[in-house]
Amino acid sequence: MLGCRGTEVTHSFNKLFILLALSSLSACGGSSQSDSDNQNQNNASDNGEQVSNDTHAFNISVEDGLDPLLTNKPDDSEHLSAGLATTNIIDNNAYSKAIPAIVETPQLDAVFKAGDHTFRGNHDGQGPLFNNTSCQGCHIKDGRGQVPASIDEPMMSMFLRVGDNLGNVDPIYGDQIQVFGTVEGQSTAVLAKYRGALDEGLAYAEAYTWVEYETITGSFADGQSYELRKPIYKIKDLAYGEFMENVQFSPRVTPHVYGSGLLESIPQQSLLAYEDPNDNDKDGISGRAAFTTHPVTGERQIARFGQKAVTGSVLQQISGAYRGDMGITNTINPDEPCTEAQEACIAQAALENNKHHDGVDLNNVDLAQVEFYNRTLAVPKRRGFEASTQTWQADILVGREQFYAAKCHACHVPRHKTGVAPGSVLGDVDLVGLSESRTNITALEQQVIYPYTDLLLHDMGGSCRVTKELADGQSCTQGQQCIYVQRCEGLADGRPEGDATGTEWKTPALWGLGLVQTVNPKATFLHDGRARTIQEAILWHDGEAKASQQAFINMDKVQRSALLAFLGSL
Repeated sequence: MLGCRGTEVTHSFNKLFILLALSSLSACGGSSQSDSDNQNQNNASDNGEQVSNDTHAFNISVEDGLDPLLTNKPDDSEHLSAGLATTNIIDNNAYSKAIPAIVETPQLDAVFKAGDHTFRGNHDGQGPLFNNTSCQGCHIKDGRGQVPASIDEPMMSMFLRVGDNLGNVDPIYGDQIQVFGTVEGQSTAVLAKYRGALDEGLAYAEAYTWVEYETITGSFADGQSYELRKPIYKIKDLAYGEFMENVQFSPRVTPHVYGSGLLESIPQQSLLAYEDPNDNDKDGISGRAAFTTHPVTGERQIARFGQKAVTGSVLQQISGAYRGDMGITNTINPDEPCTEAQEACIAQAALENNKHHDGVDLNNVDLAQVEFYNRTLAVPKRRGFEASTQTWQADILVGREQFYAAKCHACHVPRHKTGVAPGSVLGDVDLVGLSESRTNITALEQQVIYPYTDLLLHDMGGSCRVTKELADGQSCTQGQQCIYVQRCEGLADGRPEGDATGTEWKTPALWGLGLVQTVNPKATFLHDGRARTIQEAILWHDGEAKASQQAFINMDKVQRSALLAFLGSL
């Protein structure tokens, strides 16, 4: 998501102030300016920089002690994406560095490196069903996964969630399709085989999944044309029987993990200040928070992670991924990734003889180290800023104004301030064990950060239809040659999850966006990787983000290029 809703604050005076300020955006006509802001504009004009008449786009009342965020002048610290938690590395290792304060503390740096080692490694007890063998195998260099290069390549850093249009999980396949299985006597993972688990009693992979693309075209208001890839998802070789009625599939390319601890540390009330589920301000945007229950404490908390916002903490997210994506059980998710209907999977799981960590595959020390690693990954600094002169590239400044004029900031809220960052509920971890104490991770606390997200759910529009077809497109009902096919309009997946509907997605953070293909040249954009470029990602926006998408279409080529330069600098 690259554009959505207007900001909302907790106090009525500030809400009125925001609405008045937003109405003065130059793209809509009018201006409102203080003397000091006039001076800023005059100085910029003298330097040949293009600026707008915008001033205070919004003032976030929950950001204690921060000056209002201006639309025509970056904050002094805006080049530091994560404040003191920013890394200066901007090459293909940009997403894999520890927060500087962690590096400077030998004991914490040692835990970070231990977590990094576990994050990259394979594990005993793998499977019986899984999508990849390591965390790093999905989160490539701690960044995004990738769409398979061909239909003959299994999905390894993306997968399909499965369930019906009411949000129920499949009684046979659970909530996601695992494309690798474990068969006793075979040293390598096995792919799916039609009815293989039923007829042979072996834990074959659940199904084979792939994506094909249809090309659709359009044009900008100035006449320049563009092409987009519209995905069509297909599933065959079901090893455990047919899917449920009204089945829907939700494609997910693995997202990045850097900055997770900072997002977890944003105070809950700061995020709730942006909610407007009934669109009371009539701006067409109705972001709302999703909630979940912490699996250890039982606390009801806002859900910040997962592409539909289903988990509330880094620990909850990674422990679920270990179990669901790798088949690695842990104390948070102790059950094997087999449903009660998958007898072959259950039988294979019983053959595992390594459950010496309180009956699970992964011990709590390793789990806590990986949690610490994820929480303390730094965010790369912005590009296009010259520190010696404290100046930005002119096109980035122009693009920043276009970002605000198109109201992309309405969902991709630029700035937050972190609060407290309690230690893991598992306890403080070192290289060999855990203690009962929970020491705050101070490197995450009280940082002014620029993640460009509200972490709320937004309706992006669209609809989906699932059919059963032969390879030539003819309709079928069952059999080995019968393929499940899902075609969607827009970004919908048709599958509710947690508090999200089949058309809602959580606003992803944009920090580090411009380095995605530096870190992984094969990476693409959006939740399913359909967008090959940032421009394509914007053009897919609809629903609540339709107005922002249309604003982008109506820009001239210079304005579009400037906006893309700005986004590429994040």
